[in-house]
Amino acid sequence: MEWTQQSPHCTTKEMPMSMELLRELADRPLPCTLTSEHDIDRLRVLRAAGLIVALLPKPGSESQLGRVLTLTSAGRQALSRESENAPG
Repeated sequence: MEWTQQSPHCTTKEMPMSMELLRELADRPLPCTLTSEHDIDRLRVLRAAGLIVALLPKPGSESQLGRVLTLTSAGRQALSRESENAPG
């Protein structure tokens, strides 16, 4: 696993699906480990956006374990903004 700093920018089209995962992570006890390739890809998006702190395998690695340590304050703020903008 590698430890890298998060980038403050994320402009990927995968963000809506990643936000769904962020909502799921907010409801789980952390730290937690995810093992599916799809989830690890979504964790990469969230980490690049600075929304989580996570230990992830290097791209192309045989390891398929992603360890989410915590949601960042930016991640919690993103969830709060999302809930404020939800219809209803």
